[in-house]
Amino acid sequence: MNETPTSATEGSDRRLVLRGLSWTGIGYPLNVGLLFASQVLVANLIAPKAFGSYTLALSIVTSSALIAQLGLPHTLLRRASAALSNGDAAEARHEIVSALIVAVGAALVCGAILGSPLGEELFDFAFPRTAVATVAALVGIKAGLRVFENILPEALRAFRDYSRATIFGQLLTNFLLCLVLAVLLATSTEANLEDVLLVGVIVSACALVPGGFAVATKLRGTGATGLSFRTPVEPSLWLSTVGLALVGQLDLLVVGSMGSARDLALYSAPFRLGLLVGLPLVAVNQAVTPLIAGWHAQAMRARIQQTLQATAGLAVIAAALVGLVYLVAGKWILETLFGSAFYRGGWTVLLILTVGQIVQTYAGSCGFSLLMTGNHRAYAVIVAVSMPMTLAMQIAGFEIGGIEGLAIATALMLSLQNLTQLLVVRRRAGFTTHADPRATLREVLEVRRLRSAQIEG
Repeated sequence: MNETPTSATEGSDRRLVLRGLSWTGIGYPLNVGLLFASQVLVANLIAPKAFGSYTLALSIVTSSALIAQLGLPHTLLRRASAALSNGDAAEARHEIVSALIVAVGAALVCGAILGSPLGEELFDFAFPRTAVATVAALVGIKAGLRVFENILPEALRAFRDYSRATIFGQLLTNFLLCLVLAVLLATSTEANLEDVLLVGVIVSACALVPGGFAVATKLRGTGATGLSFRTPVEPSLWLSTVGLALVGQLDLLVVGSMGSARDLALYSAPFRLGLLVGLPLVAVNQAVTPLIAGWHAQAMRARIQQTLQATAGLAVIAAALVGLVYLVAGKWILETLFGSAFYRGGWTVLLILTVGQIVQTYAGSCGFSLLMTGNHRAYAVIVAVSMPMTLAMQIAGFEIGGIEGLAIATALMLSLQNLTQLLVVRRRAGFTTHADPRATLREVLEVRRLRSAQIEG
C-alpha cells in the first residue's frame, strides 16, 4: 500500500488527530487534576501516616488491576482499531465483546483474592509498617472495578469516540469522588483510611454504569449480531503490561516495604506531583494510540512518525514548563496542597522524579508504538529486563540515600527504559517517536493553513 497519503487523507488525518488531542488535551489534564485534587482532599481529611497508607493502597489497586486485566485494553484497542480502519465493524465487535467477557472473570478473581484472608496476610507480610492489611476487602473490590475502568474507555477509543472515552476514562469517577470528599471536608466529618476507600468504591461502581451503557450503544451500532469468540489474551502483551505496572509502582512499593510510615508519607506527595510532569505525554498517548494501530495496518509509517514527533514535541515543552514551576515553587506547592509543612521535605525527591518524567516525555509514544505495531514481544523483553534491574537499583538507592536515593534510581531507570524503547521502535517498526519541536511547528502551520482554506472555501 502506498505510504504517502493524498492531500484529502492528510487533512482527514490531521482533523482526527486534532479532535483526539482536543478531547484528551482538555479532558485528561482535567482528569488528572481531579485525581490529584482527590489526593489533596484525602491528605487534609486524614493524618499524614494514614495518607501514606492510602497512597500505597491505591498503588496496589492500580498494579493489581493491570495484572488482572490480562492486557485486554491494549489488545482490544489494537485489534478493534485495525478492524474498524479496514471497514470490518463486525470483527471489532467480536474483539470487544470477547475481551469484556474475559474481563468479568478476571475482575472477580482479582477481587476475591485481594479481599480474602490470604490478601490480608500478603499485605501484612509485604507492608508490615502500614495499615493496608486492615482494608484488604476494600482494596480487592476497588481493584476489580478498576479492571473495567481501564477497559471500557479503550473500547470507546477504538471507535474514535474521544469524548466518551475521556468522560468515562475515570473523569466522571474522579469528579464524583472530589465532590463527596469536599462535602466531607466542608462538614468537618471525621474520616479514616477505611472511610475514604469505601467512598472510592461506591463512586467507582456508580460511574461504571453510564460507561457500560455507552459501550453497549456503540456495539449495537455496528449492526452485527451474535458472537464469534476471539481469544483476547496475548501472553507477551499481558506480561508487558504487568511489567509496566510494576515498574511504574515499584518505588512506592519499595518505600512501603522498607521504609517507615514517615518515609512513605514523605515520598507519596512528590510521587503524585511528579506524575503531573508526564501528563502531557499521557494525554498525547490517549489520542494517538488508536491511530498508530490503524495507520500501521495501512503501512503509513511516515505519517506515524510525523504525527508522533510533532505531538511529543508539544508534550515535552509542556513537561519542561511544569518542571520549571516545581523548581521555583515546589516547596510552597507541597506545603500548600497537602496541608502541612511536613511535606516540604519531599522537594528534592520531586525534582529528581521530574527529570525522569521529562526524559520519558522526550522519548515520546515509544512504548505504545511497540504495542500497537505488533512488536509487543520486544516490548515484553525490555520490561522483563528492566524490572529486576529497576528493583535492584531502587533497593540499593534507598539503602544508600533514603528516599532521595530511591528517587535517583527511579529516574535513572525510567530514562534508560524509554530510551531503549525509542531505539527498538526505530529498528523494528521503521520510524522514530522522539520529540521534535520543528515537526510540532510544521504541524501547527499546516493545521492553520487547512483551517484557512476551509474558511475561504
